[in-house]
Amino acid sequence: MSFPNIIYGHYGMEKETTSSKKRRLGTKMVLPDGRTFFYGSTGEAITAGKIAMGKATSSGHIKDLVIAAAVSANASGIGAITVTNATTAISGSEYYTGSRGDVGDYEDGYIFVNDAAGEGQVWPIWRHSAAGTSGTLTIDLFENDFVATALTTSSEVGLAKSIYQAAEVFDVNDIDGVVVGVPPRDLSSGYYGWFQTSGPAAVLTNGTVVVGKNMMTGSTTDGSGDVMADDSSAEFLIGGVINVGATTEYSLVDLQIRF
Repeated sequence: MSFPNIIYGHYGMEKETTSSKKRRLGTKMVLPDGRTFFYGSTGEAITAGKIAMGKATSSGHIKDLVIAAAVSANASGIGAITVTNATTAISGSEYYTGSRGDVGDYEDGYIFVNDAAGEGQVWPIWRHSAAGTSGTLTIDLFENDFVATALTTSSEVGLAKSIYQAAEVFDVNDIDGVVVGVPPRDLSSGYYGWFQTSGPAAVLTNGTVVVGKNMMTGSTTDGSGDVMADDSSAEFLIGGVINVGATTEYSLVDLQIRF
């Protein structure tokens, strides 16, 4: 099995959007001018130029889920890890549900060992089963991936959604996750598209920004960017200002979110 992790796209591809998943979440695309984008989905409608953030992992899945069956260290690839779910049900990938287009809650996300035997290891998730409360969750790893240090039924793990799954407008009063990027076009809720992370982009502006100075996530207006102050309490660096737009309008910013 092989998944291209970088696409060298043509102009216009960054504006494509679909109602169904067409590639792995987090796929990177580079345009001829060097601008970088990552593929993701939306959990709500996001307007072009607004800063987006990832959706929070369910509190019951952050850590301390117990391994259901021990896994020996195996350098040849193991296929799957089973976990006993906690209090929040998990929706499965289409391979397990049999329903075309189903995307698992943690598909393209990560599983990591937070405590006990094997702690410190992390694996990307290819696909997984559904699991009710206290049910068994089967997580399939990507081809050739393996457990380097054995897991026991005392091992405790956490799950993390792909930061590119069900992205939301950056909410200054309720920060759910890391900054994902800035969409170059309007994206409908539940749709798939591209989030720009580097290179020139139009970004919603709050307050007075300055050419050559850094822009941070806004502190008062959702989805916007503010000028970076010396004692800034803003949360994330967005990039450097190229052209200044008035407050509530859009500035051209050299994004430096993710390369």
